[in-house]
Amino acid sequence: MAKGRVRHRILIVDDNEIVSDMMKQMLRRMDYLSVICNKPTDALSLFSRAPERFDAVIVDEIMPGLRGTELAAELLRIKNDIPIILITGHGIMISLEMIRKSGVKATLIKPVKRAWLQKALTELLT
Repeated sequence: MAKGRVRHRILIVDDNEIVSDMMKQMLRRMDYLSVICNKPTDALSLFSRAPERFDAVIVDEIMPGLRGTELAAELLRIKNDIPIILITGHGIMISLEMIRKSGVKATLIKPVKRAWLQKALTELLT
C-alpha cells in the first residue's frame, strides 16, 4: 500500500460463504479492507452499532430473511450517504424501480468480475 493512501473498509453481505470469501479475496487484492456477514440481520446489527466503520457495502439480493434491496434501505436509514452495491445472479427478478427505491448506487451481475467491481468502487468512493 502506498504511504498515506486511505484503505476503504467494505461490508460484504452474502449468505453464500463461497461468494463472500471470494469477494473478500478480490477486495484484498484491490487493497480494500473488508468484513463479511453471511446473514443480513447480522449485517444490519453490526452496521447499526458502528456505521462509521464502513465506507461502502456490497449486498447480495437474494438472501433468507431480508432481500439485499430491503437491507440497503435499512442501512441508508442509519447512514444516508453510504454507497451500496447490489450483486445478483437473478437480475431479471429485480425491477429497476425496486433498485431505485432501495437507494442502491450500483448493480453488478454474478459472477462479478474484478474490473466491474473496481470501477464501481472507484466511482462511488472518489
